[in-house]
Formats: sequence, structure tokens, C-alpha cells
Amino acid sequence: MSSAKRRINSTGRKKISQDKIDVRILSVVPGEPLKAKIGIDFESLNLPASAAISVEAYHRSTAMRFDCGTVGTKKIPEVLSLNELDQTGGVLFRIKVVDQEGQPGKILASADRVRPSIEGEHVDRRSIFPVDYRNLGQEVWRVDINDDAGPTLLLNSKIPALMHRIHENPLVAGALLPAAFRIVLLHIANNPSEDDEDGSGWKADWMRFCSEGLGVEDDPDELEDDEARDLWVDDVVRRYCETRDFVEKARQMAPGLTNG
Repeated sequence: MSSAKRRINSTGRKKISQDKIDVRILSVVPGEPLKAKIGIDFESLNLPASAAISVEAYHRSTAMRFDCGTVGTKKIPEVLSLNELDQTGGVLFRIKVVDQEGQPGKILASADRVRPSIEGEHVDRRSIFPVDYRNLGQEVWRVDINDDAGPTLLLNSKIPALMHRIHENPLVAGALLPAAFRIVLLHIANNPSEDDEDGSGWKADWMRFCSEGLGVEDDPDELEDDEARDLWVDDVVRRYCETRDFVEKARQMAPGLTNG
């Protein structure tokens, strides 16, 4: 790992698309630092073999950089130990390919804000609300929101098969997921979007989900006051719950029981 910093020229860089990158957070014993594996395919970018590759993992104000050889001779560590990172939330990755010959220091290709998958998930699964596992003490779950990384649903790693319980039990899912969604939606509604111009940021992903997945057309950035934004949040959460049918599924699990 290298901590050296230098000024570099990024004019005219190519973009490394997400489908060319496989970053996974590995399962670790509670209390151990995060670990990751990464694979990158540069074949279609026509980059010089001598260009240097660097991978940076970051969360909040902490970061670690790994020198990973060149395009022609990749030397990516088998496992990236992220022991110097803030361990309390979601980690993002930044990849750069830097010229060493024609225009030394020029960034030839890059990818930023790369969200990792969790070990065991399908490589193409890119959730707008990724799940990670942490030792949360006596908290069952928590939402971590980073302006760069976006939101992460943190589940307590000390509770066995918690994600399985959420998937299998609509009462657990209905108690947890809408509340977690509401936290993220309130953050979006009360913090104007500063996503990339190409709409690649996490807030744009959430707004596409609200529009295409739930049929909510309003943009909270265009609403006039707090009351209107709160109503927007309520509407999104209501529609999300309707698509998941939490109450009806929970009723079907316990037929014949009443509130009395």
C-alpha cells in the first residue's frame, strides 16, 4: 500500500464501467477488520500495458490506496485488508489507471464510487440499498448514509441468519425495511441532490426506483416546503409497503389470531 500523493492530470480519461469491475466484501469474524477482493477487466479499453493501476478504498475521512501493478502485469493483492478504514459503514472503491510513459501522471481511465457486493451475492446484483454486517452491540440494525457512498443497511453480525429472517418473515421485514427506507428518503428530501451530471450517483438511482418502481413522479428538490417533502416521503413509503404486501403476508402466517 502506498500513501504518496502527487498532482495528476485527468484530462480526457476513459470511464471504467461497473460491469468490468468485481469488488466483494469478504465475510470476517466479528471484530476483525474488513477485507475485500477485486477483479478488473481492462481488455476493451485499449490502454497501454505500462499504465499503472491503483485501487483506493474509502469511507468518510479514511482511505487506503493499493498499488496493483500495470495493465500488462496486474499485481492486485489476493485479499485487500482494510484495517485502516472507518469500520462503521459502507465502503466505496476508486480505481485509476495512470500513464507512465507518453504523459506521465495523466489519468487514462478511472471509476469512482464503486459499490462492492457482499460475499455470496451474485456479481451483477447492484442494490440501491446494499446490506453489510457489523457488530452493532445491542442494536439489531442501523442505516449508515454517506454522501459519496450512499446508504447502507447495517445488520448486527452477532445475530445468526438475520438477513434470512428478514426475507422469510414478513412481520420482521415489515417492521424493519419501511423504517430503514424512511430514513434514506428523509435524507434525500432534506438534502438537495449533488449527483454527477450523467445521473450516476446514488440519489439518482433512488429517484429512478421511486419513479420507475413505485410510480412516484414528484422530485423532492422541487417541493416548496418541509410539509410537502414529508408528504412525499410518506407517499413513497406507502407505495413501497403496498408493493411488498407486508400486512397481508403477516396475516396469512397467523390465520385465526386476533388482536384480542
